[in-house]
Amino acid sequence: MSMAPHHFRKTAAGFIPVSQAAREFHAKTKLGQTVDMRGRRPRNPAHHRKLFALLGLLADNREEFASTDDALLGLKAVLGYGDWKKLHPKAEREVFVPSSIAFENMGQDEFEAFYELAIAAVQRWWLPVSNDDLREAIEEFAA
Repeated sequence: MSMAPHHFRKTAAGFIPVSQAAREFHAKTKLGQTVDMRGRRPRNPAHHRKLFALLGLLADNREEFASTDDALLGLKAVLGYGDWKKLHPKAEREVFVPSSIAFENMGQDEFEAFYELAIAAVQRWWLPVSNDDLREAIEEFAA
């Protein structure tokens, strides 16, 4: 079975396959057959670029962040988006292991929630500007 994404589009008549893997799956499914489908909207690349524009603004305006990677790590830590783990059974301290926001690990709905929390955290902890000013700067930076 193909591991490629099965993308479907919702229409008035129901869901229709749009990716090659979805078309193949659809063709192999008998009329009237019940299938198990777990819906997840694929990530919007433009929305992803906005997050990295936000991280770029953070890296450019705060000296504690040398790069967007540093800013992302700091943001995940502030949001608690990860787990605290002992890396060795004899370790005295736990370390923060951030969770992934990669396209295959996070759908659009979860990403939207993460993005809104990210905006709020950046305003609270690092760039205390108005919501409108920050979103305008993100749009300019992402362009």
